[in-house]
Amino acid sequence: MINFPTPPARFSPTVLKFGGFAVGAIAIIAILNPFYQISSGYCGILTNFGSVQPSALEPGLHIVLPVYQKVVSVSTQPQTITSHEQAATHDLQDVHTSVSVTFHIASADAPGFFRDFRNLETLAHRIIEPTVSNDVKAITANYNAEELITKRDLVDGQIKELIIKSLLPYHLSIESVNTANFAFSHAYAQAIEAKQVAQQQALQAQYTLQQTQISAQAQVVQAKAQADAAVATAQGQAQALLVTSQAQAKANTLVSQSLTPSLLQQKALDRWTGTMPTYLSAGAPLPFIGTMESAQK
Repeated sequence: MINFPTPPARFSPTVLKFGGFAVGAIAIIAILNPFYQISSGYCGILTNFGSVQPSALEPGLHIVLPVYQKVVSVSTQPQTITSHEQAATHDLQDVHTSVSVTFHIASADAPGFFRDFRNLETLAHRIIEPTVSNDVKAITANYNAEELITKRDLVDGQIKELIIKSLLPYHLSIESVNTANFAFSHAYAQAIEAKQVAQQQALQAQYTLQQTQISAQAQVVQAKAQADAAVATAQGQAQALLVTSQAQAKANTLVSQSLTPSLLQQKALDRWTGTMPTYLSAGAPLPFIGTMESAQK
């Protein structure tokens, strides 16, 4: 007897219906794609039929309801907007400068930013650039052109402080405000340069004068010292001469007191060679004998 293979069992209608429903659901999900990924450095703005929700979505994978909900990514990274400004100083000199505002949008403030401005270009054009322009004009009008150079740090600080205060209502996290160098007209720049050169020359002349005065004072001190030394030397020499003279006079007095006539005659005899004078004038004393009258006596 031959055994034929048993034909495969057919799926029941319920299984087939469930399978078809699952396949359809997968196809619908694939077509509608309810998954939305937010990259790092961004946050998501969730809208329900265009209405901005108050809480931003953090980076990661999120499920949104197709058609009903939509997600827009907003950057939370630092952004820099540079504004080129022209203003007038207190002494009515035109000045040009550039102000760069670096900021970022916090996740908590992103829904309000998107609701009011939608993008950074609109924010820059409607808020940041006009605010920077007004604040720069307000600060520079308080200073003369020369003061903008000599008081640069003070002016920068005031501009930064005023811009941050003015942008505070718009919930921007300001990181820095940098002001470029103030530029004036070519003629005024030359005038400032000439004035600075003249000031430097005046300072150099004053320094030279001070050095000359110091040198003259040093010469006066040196001359006085030399004069004092000469006086001291002369006084010392005079004192030494006086002492020497007094000693010599005292010595002479002692010598003269010790030279008696007999002592002198004895010293003469000690040195006499015995030779008599060849010629004697009338009345001249004989050596060691004296006059004839004294001899007769």
